Amino acid sequence: MKKVLHLNRKQKIISGAVVLLAAAAFLLIRGFSGPAAAAEEQAVAVKQDLAKYYTFSGNIASSDVQYVTAITNEPVKKFYVEEGDKVKIGDLLYEVDSNTIQSTLTTASTTLSNAKTSYASSKLDYERKQELYNMGGISLSELEAARDNMTSAQNQVTQAQASYTQAQKQYDDTRRYAEVSGEVSKIYVKENESMIPGNAIMDIVNYDDLEIIVKVDEYDLSAVSEGMEVSVYLESMNKTVTGAISEIARGASVTNGVSYFNTTVKLPQDSDLRVGLSAEVKAAAQSVKDAVTVPVAAILYEGSNAYVQQYDEKGKLAKLPVTVGISNGVDIEIKEGLQEGDVVIYSGKNGTSGNATDGNQGGFAQPLRQNQKSGEGASGAEGV
Repeated sequence: MKKVLHLNRKQKIISGAVVLLAAAAFLLIRGFSGPAAAAEEQAVAVKQDLAKYYTFSGNIASSDVQYVTAITNEPVKKFYVEEGDKVKIGDLLYEVDSNTIQSTLTTASTTLSNAKTSYASSKLDYERKQELYNMGGISLSELEAARDNMTSAQNQVTQAQASYTQAQKQYDDTRRYAEVSGEVSKIYVKENESMIPGNAIMDIVNYDDLEIIVKVDEYDLSAVSEGMEVSVYLESMNKTVTGAISEIARGASVTNGVSYFNTTVKLPQDSDLRVGLSAEVKAAAQSVKDAVTVPVAAILYEGSNAYVQQYDEKGKLAKLPVTVGISNGVDIEIKEGLQEGDVVIYSGKNGTSGNATDGNQGGFAQPLRQNQKSGEGASGAEGV
């Protein structure tokens, strides 16, 4: 059975006071440890080369690829290459069974030969009768009959020649040759496997001539030009190579009302590069040498006016107006207001609002150099 504790009036007053004091202490501690007490950081203005980039994404491809497909329904009789083999233009890749086609070609060749012989005979007959007609030896109808025979024989030669040409092409197609120099990257069928025209047989890729095609929208088109060097970052390999823009399409494709121009980036020869790898292409839109820079997070704004924070000689946090230039997303150029070695104060919240508080209520500080001692309000630090 639970006991009920009864408090008198004085005990109740004391208990309430204790609760209020505990609540006040909790709020006080929370106030000091909340967002307003964000960790303070210092940064030293340094000189460095700075560049602003436009970025585009794409995948590595080869500009020189031969996709070999079946052009007859004959199966592959013999392959002369394997996957991974290096080939040159003109190398024999494979052949199909040519027995049937060889028979067709032989027949077509015989037919053509006979047609040519017949035409030569009819032509000679016509030329002789032409002479006889001129001497009055034969009638006009006999001459015309000879001419018609010659014309018919000539038409037969034309038809026989077309049949032979077609049969010769079919025979030639029984042996396929490399049309590009590169590597046999994939073979899709086996010898003597059933085939229909259009079936993929193999791919040949020139890995020494790789490129990336990226889409550049009309608003960024002015930032790129043919011959321009670009940085190509391969995230999966954590590797960066230098490429060059070789071509910008004259015509655009339109998506959601925005025009995009296919832009080709040629890549250097590199054994690490692989077809299909995703890549990020960075084109420098603006750059500056030996710029005085600070972290982007150190810049605050009042309207359109930029400033940084520093401790003045009295140790109070004060504002220092600055003129900013280009940014690479991490650091930002300071055109006026800071020199190399100046120290600025900021927190993780800086760079997103112009309402950051300072200890000087809007006063402005003189630049604090790295070798200049800060005041008492700077934790006694001597530079950074």
